[in-house]
Amino acid sequence: MSGIFGRKKKSGKAKILIVEDEPEILRTVQDRLEMYKYEVLTACDGKEGLEKAIGERPDIVLLDVNMPVMDGFLMLEALRKHPEGAEIAVIMMTVRDQKEDIVRAEASGVEDYVAKPFELGELVDKVEKVLERRKAGVS
Repeated sequence: MSGIFGRKKKSGKAKILIVEDEPEILRTVQDRLEMYKYEVLTACDGKEGLEKAIGERPDIVLLDVNMPVMDGFLMLEALRKHPEGAEIAVIMMTVRDQKEDIVRAEASGVEDYVAKPFELGELVDKVEKVLERRKAGVS
């Protein structure tokens, strides 16, 4: 089955990029999403995440804020400026849940914001809701 622009999708499930520098959180989220048959890519910092997001064009990026090399907000700004990344859905997942952080994320066009620690079921629900809205053409 071919998607838009002739790109092939694996079994119709979404491709998700997790950008997270804490190995335990990265592996736990990756394992849960793979249980739901999502195609999962990973990156350990914002620079690597930006490169993978642009190169792989995932359906959703799950993005931490506090990371080495390039933090999540800088990665998000760079992603939004790039023609290949401007429309990729982003869900922030971070311990930074201050109002100014949430406002900054919303101003950058994130789809949702999850404060750590979070329940994995809650995160999966948010991913599925974003995918449903995107499929329906609603941002």
